[in-house]
Amino acid sequence: MSLALWPSWGRATALDLPARPGVFWSQPDALPGTGPVSAAPTGVVHFSSLAALTDYALRERAETRAAWLGIQAEAARLDAASAANWPTLTGQLNFTQSRALSSSGAQVPTLNRYGPSLSLAYVLLDFGARAASIDAQRYQLIASLLTSNRTVQDTVAEVEAAYFSLLAARAQVAAQARQVTALRTSLDAVDARLRGGLASRADQLRARAALAEAELASQTAERDRAKADAALKQAAGIAQTQTLALDWQTAPPDALAATALLADLLQEAQRSRPDLQALLAAATSARFEAERARAARWPTLSLAATTGRTLFLDSDRAPSTTYSVGVNVSVPLFDGGRLAAQARAAERDADRLQAEAEAQRSQIALAVTDAYYDVRHAQAQREGVAVQLDSARESALAAEARYKTGVGSLLEWLTAEADLARARQAQAQADSDWLAAFSRLNHALGRLPVASPASPP
Repeated sequence: MSLALWPSWGRATALDLPARPGVFWSQPDALPGTGPVSAAPTGVVHFSSLAALTDYALRERAETRAAWLGIQAEAARLDAASAANWPTLTGQLNFTQSRALSSSGAQVPTLNRYGPSLSLAYVLLDFGARAASIDAQRYQLIASLLTSNRTVQDTVAEVEAAYFSLLAARAQVAAQARQVTALRTSLDAVDARLRGGLASRADQLRARAALAEAELASQTAERDRAKADAALKQAAGIAQTQTLALDWQTAPPDALAATALLADLLQEAQRSRPDLQALLAAATSARFEAERARAARWPTLSLAATTGRTLFLDSDRAPSTTYSVGVNVSVPLFDGGRLAAQARAAERDADRLQAEAEAQRSQIALAVTDAYYDVRHAQAQREGVAVQLDSARESALAAEARYKTGVGSLLEWLTAEADLARARQAQAQADSDWLAAFSRLNHALGRLPVASPASPP
């Protein structure tokens, strides 16, 4: 089955549809523009820092490429608007064949005329219409640049969030692996004591059950790590068939100073957020567009000049040169209210964008406040989890020693190992939350990281 567009004269083209609707959906290769699917790239992709990974994402992600192309389009429109300040020069080459009747009614010979001509048009005065149009487009370009900056920040934030999630997943895998190793050691100890008659069969079964549960949790952690790795590839613009190698050690950022005030951060966000500044620039562009529409209702003074040379084929007539120079005044008398409506629409757009900027300020304040308290909470959690991990580690060592000397019970040892595993998992999650909270705060403030928070191995 194929789709065929048959040309016809004087009517729309006909679409050759299949006799049964199900046939169409069962053959997607017949769709227009469908071609062979290229093979997915493979291999290992190495990165030595988070900055290098982020730079790769900025170059490969379609969002940043689209933002850059939008900037280029707005810059071209600014050049087009600025060109109105220059005169327009048009060249023509004419060829005319004519034959007329003489005054007596007799035919005269056919005349073949040809020759080049030049026309010049230059607007001398338009009461600021061109200047307003250029300013409107200039602020539109500024808005596009600021929007692109926010797109870059969004991409950086996505890569950082996915990377920190991968760090947490990897730490969970490592914690579960250590838990499996510890429980396997405990099972070996129970088997040894069982052979010596110092432990019961119930202790052995309990140790095996704890080890099996830890192995299942380790498999779940490995699945979560693979999914986090896939999410980071997607955020960085890396094919899922490629292997991602991250060759650096992540260092946590400095703690948020106790003297950091929320009010100061809110003021910084109002100054730095590019999406807010983009709305304000777009509102200014709309105001200049309204000014252009109002200025277009006034007369326009322009200079017009033409010159040309006429030559004849198969004739003894001599060539002639013509020229004309004049000043034109164009007065818009009636346009049905078009220019007034354009000015009114632009003014309403400016008011709308200003209102959106006010709403954006409120959203920014909420985002900064949430991120600020998330950082404070993550900082406190990280400090508390460190104490918890130290206590759980000492408790596990003591329980192991008590069991091996015959003083403690197996249940006490397994409980201590479970507490240690939970403490390790809590530490991994706290470190990830700490890094992610700082990333969200930077994103809410409109900051870009000065350098990658990493040190080469």
